[in-house]
Amino acid sequence: MILDHAQDLLGTWQYAERYLGGGTRGYSAYSADMDIPDRYHPQRGRRRFTVPTFVVPPGLGVFLPSRLESAVAGLYRAGDAFLLPVHPATLTHGPLPGRDVLRSAERGPDLLVVPSANARTVFVERMGGVPVEPHFVKLHYPRRLSRFVRSLRQPVISAQLWACEEMAAAGLPVLPETGGGVLGTEPDTAWGFLVREFRPRAGNTVGPGHGPPGDGDFAAGPPHYTVPLFALYGHDVRRPDDPTLMEQLIARSTEAAADWLARRVVVPMVRLWLSAARQTGCALELHGQNALFAFDRDGRRTAVLYRDCDVYIDPGIRRARGMNRDLPPANVISRDVHQPPAHMFGLTYDGFMAHHALSRLADVAAGALGVATHRLHRAAREAFAKHGGPTVPLPDTVFGYRDRLRRDGGWQLRDTGVPPEWRMAAGSRRTS
Repeated sequence: MILDHAQDLLGTWQYAERYLGGGTRGYSAYSADMDIPDRYHPQRGRRRFTVPTFVVPPGLGVFLPSRLESAVAGLYRAGDAFLLPVHPATLTHGPLPGRDVLRSAERGPDLLVVPSANARTVFVERMGGVPVEPHFVKLHYPRRLSRFVRSLRQPVISAQLWACEEMAAAGLPVLPETGGGVLGTEPDTAWGFLVREFRPRAGNTVGPGHGPPGDGDFAAGPPHYTVPLFALYGHDVRRPDDPTLMEQLIARSTEAAADWLARRVVVPMVRLWLSAARQTGCALELHGQNALFAFDRDGRRTAVLYRDCDVYIDPGIRRARGMNRDLPPANVISRDVHQPPAHMFGLTYDGFMAHHALSRLADVAAGALGVATHRLHRAAREAFAKHGGPTVPLPDTVFGYRDRLRRDGGWQLRDTGVPPEWRMAAGSRRTS
């Protein structure tokens, strides 16, 4: 994609999601796996497709509101009932709880959607043929995409809404998740959807400054364009000879490449991850899909944002901060996740953010722009020390998933024994 040919915000974001991920799915043996029909595949599929909705009356399901008020979430309310969007491929899945209910349910308006990079979250453009405020819906998808089967159950939806409320209250740059609903009344089997807005609330941005999130000249909102982080360093699968978006923005900014990447990508990501961990106990999964990069065409005004609040939560950090809100029904470390907090924070910092995203960005920058990787490592370590990294529980070495699938859909961690490159090791904190 050439910047001079960029469309409006929505069109640019959609193109980037689908086609600017070339070369970015090599971080595990399963990262490129997608059990999805070609017609719904982000790259091979149709430009748009329709998602049916069904009217779920009281007693057959539950609508899950958020504390964050939202007109977009209201689109899915119908009096005491609500509209349940269902991915077309989910409707053909054999063991689908509530299938008989759907067969006899009243049909709601179809959604006209565009798939995002992860396939089961979609951009919604129209409802019943009528344009609506652009937004996302995250859909139940009981098939494997990458490592996991992407079911969306009631406890997880409730946990996502809870985490988003906490992050929004802390002023973090998160796309608001403002409601959802499930078919069924038993939480362990009820499944459904979640509504996500298109923009963070005003003032919630992380620019290239050195203060807390929201500093600098970003109080009025993020820059114009937004893309998933991987679109910065991925190649265009339709136009593989085009320079990466990162190369184009750096050339337009007139900054040195290493400085631009450190100030506008590496440091804001480290600051954002640490702000979430220290202020809310949430371990953000800032990999290439969930981290978002906002920019203006000249490359001089940029910000890092976040989406998808299906995150792990550490009650220990929250207790230490005197945060007494009841915990959500899922994703709580040491209760629902039987791993020490340090291992889970290490997985998300060293695995998801550092290995899956920043290391790939650094590799591309080294090859295309001659950026010395150690300069980006140094910027990350300095930001880690400056913004409270030593106060977050993290291991001395890098933890990641064991690279194998389990029949029960679970996962295990392994200690790689490798010291972290994008932060200080825990044993060095006292000297930092």
